[in-house]
Amino acid sequence: MAQDVLDYFLHALGALFRMRRIYPPGSKQVYQSAKQAHQRLVEWGRSVRITFLGQDIILEDRRIDPIPISFQALFQSLQQLGFESVQIEADADTGDLMDWVEHVVSKDRTPYQGQKIVAGSMNLEKRASPQSVMTRAITGYLGFLAEAQGILSDLESKKPEGIVRAREVVCTIVARLAIGRELFEPIRDLKNFEDYTFTHALNVCVLSSALARALRVSDEMVNTIAMAGLCHDLGKKEVPKEILNDKGALQPEDRRLMERHPFFGAQLLLEIPGVESTYPLLPVVAYQHHMGSNQSGYPKVQNRMLQYSLHFASLLVAVADVYDALRTVRPYRPAMTVAKAATILIRDALAGKLNKEYVSSFLLLLNVLSAGRWVVLSDGRRGMIVETQTGRPLCPMIGDEQGRVLDLSLPSAPTIWEVEEDGASNPREIPAGQQAQL
Repeated sequence: MAQDVLDYFLHALGALFRMRRIYPPGSKQVYQSAKQAHQRLVEWGRSVRITFLGQDIILEDRRIDPIPISFQALFQSLQQLGFESVQIEADADTGDLMDWVEHVVSKDRTPYQGQKIVAGSMNLEKRASPQSVMTRAITGYLGFLAEAQGILSDLESKKPEGIVRAREVVCTIVARLAIGRELFEPIRDLKNFEDYTFTHALNVCVLSSALARALRVSDEMVNTIAMAGLCHDLGKKEVPKEILNDKGALQPEDRRLMERHPFFGAQLLLEIPGVESTYPLLPVVAYQHHMGSNQSGYPKVQNRMLQYSLHFASLLVAVADVYDALRTVRPYRPAMTVAKAATILIRDALAGKLNKEYVSSFLLLLNVLSAGRWVVLSDGRRGMIVETQTGRPLCPMIGDEQGRVLDLSLPSAPTIWEVEEDGASNPREIPAGQQAQL
């Protein structure tokens, strides 16, 4: 079996490491062990990715349990060096394997960048030649997108390995977000993918985990929220595509079916072995993410639950979900700009549909309400943000067109009602109908 061949390679790799710790580099014993490992790699015939998640080893897309005794010493050394992933190309030769093992034995903590082997922090995409930041970001994003498509397909088929793959991808995404904002650029600029379901799931995963980090929740909860974001819309599998892609207003019957997708998603997740015991939050978020902070959304419950009964992760994922849906091309409308999407988030927060604190933190994360941005206030006045207040992006200092400075944190102050586009400067009136909605 193919899996057996891959397991044999793992054993041979561990044996090579043990031999090198006993014998000097270039010795016959080390060479023979490297040759054996190379032979196993040739028999496998494809590249190999080994990922280390806590005490787990993921070989390609499969969790290895128990960890072979022959591999444990190498595994422990890689953990101590802080390595999270090893990518070995299919054409790596005996010398490549020996060079990499030499790096590990030397206890060098720097990432390893060989011709055919890369090891260090997790990275799903293959090494590439130098590229622009945006090109590199898009390449990385598309790599995650391909992974997300495979994961969601596995989960829709109720395969338990889908959860393992989801955990691997999520840990990688969270690690990347801890380093910088590179993954945000494609989400900001690539809005017209053919398959909305997969791109939306990936985007909500990335945005939710970034928001969770900004809110300083624990690392483990960040990973769980990211997984919940990835899986939040699985229930749409049960909704016909003609309804999902309808270009007009849905008929009442179709609307009722669409609003059942949170229930379908929670049900599907609960039927995947291991989810209820290991990741009980996933079906909760899938079920609750459209309920709304004030429970004005769906699914409807006969007697409204107290607000604290909605899990905070559901309210957090809801913010990312709404934002990405607004920013993406849909059959019934074009993609909205960042400013228009931010305006809707603010209005939904003021109406109680979205959690105001999470919307506030999300806009701070996206740097939407920064100094110099023009906004329209709920009383119809127009002004420019002159100073933001730490931790309160919805309550900045505003300079209006008459030269007065308004502190929106005061109880009697108006609220931001509309965010204008970048570069806006000409006065304009907010439609009266919009003012009346407040």
